[in-house]
Amino acid sequence: MSHVADVQLEIKDLNALKAAVESLGAIFVEGQQTFKWYGQFMNDWSSNRAASNRHDAKNFGKCEHVIKVEGVEYEIGVVKTADGYSLLYDSWGPGRGLEEKFGEGMPKIKQAYSTEVSRRELKRKGYRVTTINNADGSVKLKAVRS
Repeated sequence: MSHVADVQLEIKDLNALKAAVESLGAIFVEGQQTFKWYGQFMNDWSSNRAASNRHDAKNFGKCEHVIKVEGVEYEIGVVKTADGYSLLYDSWGPGRGLEEKFGEGMPKIKQAYSTEVSRRELKRKGYRVTTINNADGSVKLKAVRS
């Protein structure tokens, strides 16, 4: 079975994505052009997260870069889109290990990427930025003009 999911995150800054996934303990592999998944599109999943809603299934498994998690067979593909990049992964079978690491739908990657993009933009504008990780899992950025 294949359940290729679209993380539904618009990525414009690959350096921020790389920093975000590495902060979560994953590995960003630049230039790897295929990602590990079931390997065959079965068209057996209908969900708002299904990658087939926005991506051509004949291209599943193809990507520009890969996100790997040690000990998990399947990988996350960083796929080029018209507006930047998208993240695709197979959530079935070995893909459950990706969701155990990052949550169903990859909320931890979404949060880490958004935090990193915001932190970089604030620093670019001349702020000193402190990241505060709250007990509930949320993140707060404290920015002070340098």
